[in-house]
Amino acid sequence: MDEDINLQTWFNKIIDMSSNRKRSKVVVEMCDKWDYVPALKKIKIRKKTKEYVGLTLRFEAAVNDILAGAEKELIAKNYELDFETLCDEVHRFKNSKAKMYEYNGSGRIFSFKEELLLLKILAAIPQVYCICQTCTLERLPYIAYHMAGKKNKIYPHEWDVNQRAAIGWLRNFEVEYNYEILNSFPAVCKLTQNNPSKVNKKNKKQKI
Repeated sequence: MDEDINLQTWFNKIIDMSSNRKRSKVVVEMCDKWDYVPALKKIKIRKKTKEYVGLTLRFEAAVNDILAGAEKELIAKNYELDFETLCDEVHRFKNSKAKMYEYNGSGRIFSFKEELLLLKILAAIPQVYCICQTCTLERLPYIAYHMAGKKNKIYPHEWDVNQRAAIGWLRNFEVEYNYEILNSFPAVCKLTQNNPSKVNKKNKKQKI
């Protein structure tokens, strides 16, 4: 990611804040350096995404109830979840090293809540930087890679080699969250709008 080193530092701090819950300490550091209070922005979410987030919350509540000693069949019925899938989730969590259960769905690196958090972080960068759709997608693989590391996610070795998420993951993310990206980030790039001479340079330069 060929970004300003200060922005890279900002990303690392806000990822640390969101991943390790060191909010008060990190916020103080960021306010001192940036004269800016980091606040995660609200992302416009389509109905289908809201429904899946709801499913995620039901699975998380159900698994936590079972871990607390509740009967599996009763919990599956109460939360309207498939019994075998719920049992698989409980088994997967018990065999993992995670301290807290999160529902990731099938074959996902991040949970839906974490993927939405990536967008919220990207929308909250200091105003001096552009948050257009193009710049956002250029930064996304960088912060996805670092968040995966912070949260001890299992991801392809290619991510470590390139120090960023793979292009395949980025394309899938862009397709899945196309509505959220189009409706939460401006289409016009502030950099090229303010300085048309940078248009060609921006198109040629691959930040990620």
